[in-house]
Amino acid sequence: MESNNAELAQHISQVNSVSLHVRRGDYVSNSKNIATHGLCSLEYYLVAIQHIAKHIECPHFFIFSDDIAWVKDNLKIDFPHQYVDHNYGAESYNDMRLMSMCKHHIIANSSFSWWGAWLNPKVDKVVIAPKCWFANKTNIQDLIPQSWVRL
Repeated sequence: MESNNAELAQHISQVNSVSLHVRRGDYVSNSKNIATHGLCSLEYYLVAIQHIAKHIECPHFFIFSDDIAWVKDNLKIDFPHQYVDHNYGAESYNDMRLMSMCKHHIIANSSFSWWGAWLNPKVDKVVIAPKCWFANKTNIQDLIPQSWVRL
């Protein structure tokens, strides 16, 4: 797996990389979690992809998810893209590390992708975050940095 991550890190550094994170897992399978968090809609991702395409030249998307099969079946991306699906269990931290290496980000309403974007040190990064972070309308005033785009 380490060689997969090293190759992917190299590729991420050579293109106009955009991490795109879709969180489903326990948000879908646990009724308490879905009531609290909700899910980012396909429309959110499509609008975010178009926003990136308008502002970033030749974007290349790196898709991270705990449900890659669902993403492949439901989210159609008309730009170069690659699914990152080889880090599991104790190796999952590598996904966050790889996300942070991307130049730009489309995050889910998930602390995992939030940290991936936050740990990216680039000053000119574009980060797109969902306007509605919690389905139960918890106040997120201080959660999303001002420089991030809320869609």
